[in-house]
Amino acid sequence: MATPNVSFARRLSNVGRTSAGLAALVYPLVMVVMALSVGSRRGGDIQDFAASFVAAVMFVIALPTTWLLSFDFIEVSRTTILFFGLVTSLPLWYLLGTTLGARVKTWGGWFRRYVTAALIWTMANLILLAVVAALAG
Repeated sequence: MATPNVSFARRLSNVGRTSAGLAALVYPLVMVVMALSVGSRRGGDIQDFAASFVAAVMFVIALPTTWLLSFDFIEVSRTTILFFGLVTSLPLWYLLGTTLGARVKTWGGWFRRYVTAALIWTMANLILLAVVAALAG
């Protein structure tokens, strides 16, 4: 019988955990910047309303903890929502990046897994919004 090749030595990786965590912040920060730049300094028409709605969806996908401030009895300003979302959601994205960085050996593997996780997260949110919209009529 052949014995399996088992090693308890620390696995060497080209991906640093801190670097992977910081790289994981790119997607939510780009989404937030894109969401905040919609409709600034212009008059409003129906296209601007649609763009604002899409921007709000992008913001919630990028910073998922902002749902906590959606209750009616909580009265908050836009700045509070932005600050709360950044402070509570960015650590989640950072943890995702560091976890993926600890599990892969190369940046290519990290990038593939990160893009997959981001796409799954985005699609799951869009499907959830579609289901809620269908139920609401």
